[in-house]
Order: sequence, then structure tokens, then C-alpha cells
Amino acid sequence: MRTTRGEARRERLLEAARDVFLEQGYAGASVSDIVARAGGSLATLYKQFGSKEKLFTAAMERHIATAWAVLEEGRRDRQAPEQVLYEMGRRMLMLVFDPGVIRLVRGLAFEAERAPELGELFLSRGPDHTREALAHYLADQVARGQLRLDDPREAAGMFMGMLLGEWHINALLGRRLQIDEAQCNARARRCVAIFLAGATPLSD
Repeated sequence: MRTTRGEARRERLLEAARDVFLEQGYAGASVSDIVARAGGSLATLYKQFGSKEKLFTAAMERHIATAWAVLEEGRRDRQAPEQVLYEMGRRMLMLVFDPGVIRLVRGLAFEAERAPELGELFLSRGPDHTREALAHYLADQVARGQLRLDDPREAAGMFMGMLLGEWHINALLGRRLQIDEAQCNARARRCVAIFLAGATPLSD
């Protein structure tokens, strides 16, 4: 069982790890740099997380948790799907197109050639987890009669693909994009409108 002090130490390590991974990429980041920034010791880091890979996974999950949280909040508060999907979409765009995240994903794509398990780790805990959370939300909305979808899992992938679209491949391949919050908000709103046009139950 973690103590309050232990939990605070873990949070400091996760925050430092997120910053170092985003600044230096996975390969360039060292656990020594993370410990130096967070305070504490290497022994504490390995006791808490076990390895650099597990620390990376935990830090990235924490980093994108704000996008997942809106799905549970929307389900709990019975918010309209339009509002929930828009908020998730804008948060995801702001996260994905952060310059540090783009650099990190580029580096992981390179590393995955040498260590495919690292690429699989990132995919399963990042994009796959996000789509799974969205699929569960969409399935819940179908059960409530709010949406009409034959396959919520496939629909979740379609929504995420439409959201990232050409922006993502352009950014990953080095094309300079000037994407600000207003553009992310506008794109999220357009994607939600298109998605819901094909997912809203027909009126009697």
C-alpha cells in the first residue's frame, strides 16, 4: 500500500519522466536525468516502476489521461454525445500535435525497427487504449439509444482516424504545421458533426 509520501514521490517521477521523454525522446532520455529532475534516487525509481519501459508507459498514460477522463465524465453526467466527442477530440488534438509528442512518436517509430516490443508497448497503452475507451463509450451510447452504430469499435477507429487525418502524417514526416488551439477546436467540431451525421438514430 502506497503512503501519501510515496504517492507524492511517484507523481514527481511521472511528471519528470513525461517532461524528459517529450524533450529528449525515448532513446535519448536517461533514468538518471529523470531522477535528477524529480529528486530521489535510482533505487526509488526502479522500486516504483521496475524499468525505463514501464516508467515510460506510466508517464505517457498519465499524460493522455485528460482525454480519456472526458468519456467517463460524459457518461456519468449524461452529457450529449456531441459535447463529449467534441471535448475529447479537441483534447486529443492538442495532445497529439504537441511538438514534444511528435518528436517522441518519430523516435519510437525508429526504435521499433530495433525493438518492436517498445512500439507494441506504446501502441497498446496509448492509441489502442484510447480507441478502446472510446469504443466502450460509443457502445454505451448505442445501448441508451443515443447513437446508431453497427460496430462501436470500428466507429471509434474511424472517428480517431478522421480527427488526426492528414495533419498527423504531415507532422510526423517533418512538414511544419502551425496548429493552434482554435484550429484544433474547429477541426474537432467538424469531425464530430460528420461522425454524428452517420451515427444519430433516425427520427420516427
